[in-house]
Amino acid sequence: MNKYSKVVVALAVMLIASGVGFSSAFGYGGSGNGETLRLRIANSWTIMSPSTKLSAFNYNSADISSILTYNASNGAFEVASASDLLEPVNAFYMLPNKATSVSFNYEVYTETIPGMSSKNLFPGWNLVGTNTEGPAIDEFSTISSASTLHVPETRNGYKDVTGSSWGNSADRDIDKTNWKNSGLSSRDGYWIYLTNPATYTKILK
Repeated sequence: MNKYSKVVVALAVMLIASGVGFSSAFGYGGSGNGETLRLRIANSWTIMSPSTKLSAFNYNSADISSILTYNASNGAFEVASASDLLEPVNAFYMLPNKATSVSFNYEVYTETIPGMSSKNLFPGWNLVGTNTEGPAIDEFSTISSASTLHVPETRNGYKDVTGSSWGNSADRDIDKTNWKNSGLSSRDGYWIYLTNPATYTKILK
């Protein structure tokens, strides 16, 4: 991420290998159900995003040392607010101090009134999530000014503790012309670089 040195410095401190795994309990968003994710490695950062709009994000505060999000408007990491944790277009870093778990409660909505989630993006690097499991080129090409993708290597690709699904493409800037068809995870976070401001909006089916 060589366009903004302050992001490089911050990530050099934060991006420590971590492991996250699914429990067996999770369901489809919008039904009022939820899911639980296990954070298996103490004192190791992971990046996370809710897979759909949430009514609640639950964790034991004694088990979590820090939850940080990135404010692209001023280029700084900040303590995440409660609302930051509920939107699938958001992503955040979590630092557990012990093996623990977090759980999502899905927002309830009907098929006739689908949910919406949106986020204002700024020129430069933005940290985002997605509710889409499709190819990166399909998802982020919808943001017209997005030019570069950076997938953090925190050993949490698809929340798979065996390693990132992005392999050698992780932890480096990927120009839009070279974006692969590697699938995105709706529970991971991604850095995208914009040349102009934009609004990132997702319809939650």
